[in-house]
Amino acid sequence: MGNLEQFHSQLRNLKAQAKKLTESGLALNSIFYQEEIRLRREDEASCLRAVYRAVAEQLQRLERTEASVEYGHSQVNLILSLGGVVMAAMGSKSKRLSAVADHLLQTPANEQQPFGLVRVRIGLKGLPDDVRAVSISQLARESGRLESQIISKLEEDRYLLFDQEAFSALIDKLTSHVREGRLSLPISRGKLAEIAGLNQPQSRIKVIEAE
Repeated sequence: MGNLEQFHSQLRNLKAQAKKLTESGLALNSIFYQEEIRLRREDEASCLRAVYRAVAEQLQRLERTEASVEYGHSQVNLILSLGGVVMAAMGSKSKRLSAVADHLLQTPANEQQPFGLVRVRIGLKGLPDDVRAVSISQLARESGRLESQIISKLEEDRYLLFDQEAFSALIDKLTSHVREGRLSLPISRGKLAEIAGLNQPQSRIKVIEAE
């Protein structure tokens, strides 16, 4: 009898230990799962920050290009103006020179072109895959249209437009939401519009600028 009771006691101890190990294993699984979620959220938050840095660099390059192109354009206008003045002085001796001078003097004033307006453009696929910096001014110059017309066309094509400060604020908000588990990548254009406060009924999407 004593041996049988001892055997049952050992069996109960083994069952108790097995139960504790099972509970410990489940607890560890939960910890590992939570850590996996946390790391995934941190990876996605880091991805958003990397997207912001890449787009910010694109914006800076476009701004430098715009400044350079504007300077070159102003220099050409100056040269044309000076050439027009010189030829105008000589125009009294030649009707042909006078006509050329008139053209040179009028050209700079008639060819006022836009420069310097750059924006972040987000397309239908949203973040992180469908975002880039664009020069609204360059598109306007190349197409011979106004900047406002370019913006309207992009809006009609369902693009979201942000200046750098507003885009930075949006990324900060998205990063916070991702870390809290309220969002995960990818983030659709529709969700971005909602978060940015653009889903207003009976209103068109506007270019967003930080106040």
